[in-house]
Amino acid sequence: MRLIVSLAENRLELAQAAAAGGADAIKVHLNVTHDASGAHFGGWADERAAITSIISAVDVPVGVMPGAEELPSPEDFADMAASGVRFIDLFAHHWPLHLLERWSVFELIVAINRVLPERELFHLTSLIREGSNRISMLEASVISQEDYGKPLTFGDIATYRALADASQVPLLIPTQKLIQTEDLHMLDFEGIGGIMLGVIVTGRSPGSIEKVTRDFRLAIEDIIKD
Repeated sequence: MRLIVSLAENRLELAQAAAAGGADAIKVHLNVTHDASGAHFGGWADERAAITSIISAVDVPVGVMPGAEELPSPEDFADMAASGVRFIDLFAHHWPLHLLERWSVFELIVAINRVLPERELFHLTSLIREGSNRISMLEASVISQEDYGKPLTFGDIATYRALADASQVPLLIPTQKLIQTEDLHMLDFEGIGGIMLGVIVTGRSPGSIEKVTRDFRLAIEDIIKD
């Protein structure tokens, strides 16, 4: 079970805190206003200096959520790769088909923002695997915004398990709900690929990010031992 930390801001000290806490990877953002944090992220030209400083300072892979309707240019993606960006995380409905092969140097995570019917999800993940063997996980960002920060429920677990059963790639669960370390044993099911900690769980300060990341790191290690 991988542990990814999604930063609320593209700030070096936040990335360093996540790495110090034991994150396996760190995600930064471009071209969006983040739903959970309310932070606005500019384009690659605006965020390049901050992101490259993060890449240079941490010893874990750094990836980018590149935007939504607005995405970086092919030249920007090439510069991201040259600068050390390791993975791209993007919603399926914002993912232009013609960009798939241009991203051949990146590990790819595809996200969904709603629960898809079983056959649709099967075909989505199958088609992506046919286009590239670099797709590593399906991000299940399926919680409605009005439910952000609420406790995890049995209904949520059932939804995640159903998505994992239908997907052809491992499932990445972001902490849109207020997931606690004691919830992880319920998320340790076949098809789980990782947990992605966001601002709802980590908070915004370097201290809270490091502590929460470390708590989840230790909890995951305990699950692995068992």
